[in-house]
Amino acid sequence: MKAPWALLDAQKNLVAANEAFLSFFNIKAPLGNIKDLFEEFPQSYGFFKLRSKKGSPIETIISPYPDDLILILLKSASREAKEEFQMEKLAAMGNLAGHIAHEINNPLGAILLYANLLKEDLPSEGLQADYVDKIIKLATRCRIIAKALLNVGRREPGSIEPLDLNRLIINMFSLVEGHRLFKEIDIVWELEKTLPLIHGNRSQLEQLVLNLITNAAEALDGKGRIIVRTAYLSPEDTVIFEVEDNGPGIPPEIRPRIFEPFFTTKSGGKGTGLGLAICYGIVKRHQGEIQVESRPGCTVFRVKLPRVILNYE
Repeated sequence: MKAPWALLDAQKNLVAANEAFLSFFNIKAPLGNIKDLFEEFPQSYGFFKLRSKKGSPIETIISPYPDDLILILLKSASREAKEEFQMEKLAAMGNLAGHIAHEINNPLGAILLYANLLKEDLPSEGLQADYVDKIIKLATRCRIIAKALLNVGRREPGSIEPLDLNRLIINMFSLVEGHRLFKEIDIVWELEKTLPLIHGNRSQLEQLVLNLITNAAEALDGKGRIIVRTAYLSPEDTVIFEVEDNGPGIPPEIRPRIFEPFFTTKSGGKGTGLGLAICYGIVKRHQGEIQVESRPGCTVFRVKLPRVILNYE
């Protein structure tokens, strides 16, 4: 782990730390208590911007760790450490969300059950039927969000198989092409005919494709052009998947945050801020890269996946 990290015991004493963490605070063993390093230290798990006693605010992950220890991970300036921080952030989110999702799934299931039973006893039309339909719709949305939370922090891709990425993309688009969101959008296909197979988890890569294409359509607000492109880079033995739209673009000031969980620019509760965070996690679990290039009139999300995956550990 290249990002600055430390392990704490229940009393918030530092029991271990890497060189990056020690160097950041300019400390040596004995390590002391974490409260000596920060002006205020939270009692809960999550993501925080803490102010060190040196005066600088630091983006920090606080997460449970085996043997009743606590992991504290600091955001670093190096590119490798930033990517690691993002993955640890997703993993920590998964740990925290797993308990939440489990706790809310059971009551949501009961709400849906009783709402559907109530719907059967009501006339098909009328104000009460409309109210029940809204309950079912909102409860279903909550279950979808809970499931998405569980997918955010997964570290491994699960079962893998050889996949034809072109076919997977076409099949996934066929599921949504009739949606009103795509009625006034021109889809341009630029798929490499001799694209080699990749190894991956089918359901996760389907979700990746669906999220990126839907994200582009939402950026266009239902009107414009989307280019779906695949290619093969033989020197790198890498398969490329791109989704390009001619929408307004992503402002430079928010571009660094678009893969963060719960970050969204959509108003009125239309977005959860999980779609791109899930995409980021899926790509990293497949040992790939996801990049974005954007300017007014052109945004490209580019995914690079290795043709052969040798090791997931």
